[in-house]
Amino acid sequence: MEQQKTKESKKRYFAYDLMRATAMLLIVFYHMNCEWSARLMESPLVVTKIGAQGYLGWQGVSLFILVSGAAQCISYERCSDLKTYYKKRWWSIFPSFYMAYFVCYLMGGFGGGVKLFDLSFLWTITGLDGYASLFGIQSHYLVGEWFIGMILVLYIVFPVLYALVKRYPKPILIAAILYYLVMVQLLGSTGRVDKDILLNVVVFLVGIYLYRYVKNVSLRTGVAAAVVLCLVVFVPLPERVTWYLFAVEGILWYLIFMAAGNALDRIKNLPCVILKKLIGVLSKYSYEIFLLHHVLITVSLSPYEQNTYYSVGQYLLWALRALAVIGIASWMIYPRWKPKTTKAQATKTQ
Repeated sequence: MEQQKTKESKKRYFAYDLMRATAMLLIVFYHMNCEWSARLMESPLVVTKIGAQGYLGWQGVSLFILVSGAAQCISYERCSDLKTYYKKRWWSIFPSFYMAYFVCYLMGGFGGGVKLFDLSFLWTITGLDGYASLFGIQSHYLVGEWFIGMILVLYIVFPVLYALVKRYPKPILIAAILYYLVMVQLLGSTGRVDKDILLNVVVFLVGIYLYRYVKNVSLRTGVAAAVVLCLVVFVPLPERVTWYLFAVEGILWYLIFMAAGNALDRIKNLPCVILKKLIGVLSKYSYEIFLLHHVLITVSLSPYEQNTYYSVGQYLLWALRALAVIGIASWMIYPRWKPKTTKAQATKTQ
């Protein structure tokens, strides 16, 4: 029985690695191409959107929030108590965050144009500066993505959400669906459907449901999800309908990657083993890449003037160099001093 649980955990870990790596790449390439689009080069490589509704950033954020909810279940179930859970969350987030901030501060100074170490610096110390900046709150925002602050809040309330899903699965699911429909209607016209925590808590909650109740995803289901996702992305839809797609697209991506993860797990040849190792590395450093990529993309673009024509070759050379710098810098700030979980801590008290 224990061996079966371990096998299932490994399969899920690879599928979740695949999701995290893909979400990270979608977001990074979206930002790279947004920055490069100010340079005049007509090429299908510089893309921020696929089809009618396939915004790369939107897709990546939806998938990342959803897999964050699912992956937290694994982490939480391995902790003996809340203190251990929150301690592990702190060590997985803040050492890299502070290191990235220190490095980027040395490169370019404080963000936000505010005074050194005033009260607004509290937003940065707590990791909430990026999310606070979306609402016009002045801060020292310098590194990371806006959604990191939102994820931090969701991690804090995760034990409550997990307990509710575990104890009242059906009523909470029905309430979450109704709440999502209402919140999308309220937020749709504001352009904050993908950014508001009041709505994204549902996407995070869906990740918990998928982890607990969708144990295996067949290849047939994955293909069906891929077909539906293509229709959603490529078929033009009324704007009001697209507001509701944020959670839907995350769920479809989840089903696709769970099916792909199960299929790849059965393949043992060398190319597949190398691919899985590469995906594992990308997933491992995805958080550090989120922290650094904005600043490093901007720095790497400094020699390239705006409103100037560049060739596809120049774009590819810049992209490879930028990705290499981001990768090396992320590896350098990755914390190697995380506390180890003891056997006593690994046993979850029921």
